[in-house]
Amino acid sequence: MFVRVVTLRSKAGMEEQLQQMGRHVLVPVNKDAGCVEVYFMEPSLETDNIFFGVVSVWRDKETLETMKNSERYRNLLQDMGPLIESVTDQLYVVA
Repeated sequence: MFVRVVTLRSKAGMEEQLQQMGRHVLVPVNKDAGCVEVYFMEPSLETDNIFFGVVSVWRDKETLETMKNSERYRNLLQDMGPLIESVTDQLYVVA
């Protein structure tokens, strides 16, 4: 299995839009593509942290790559682009 961990730093003032897109578009894109589990993580209300996270679990790397190369995912990235200051993307293997 593979675990993908993505961290998204929101541009100032774009937090609510990024939150809505993460909840209502990003999570379904992952689920529809065949991930085992997906979690969209939001900053704690007690902090000024503007980082969001996405953790998705995949049975195989090929399914993940198919999703990442899909038109639907590419369109999502384009739509999210103006909301995001920076992105980190890490892939881990579950032993």
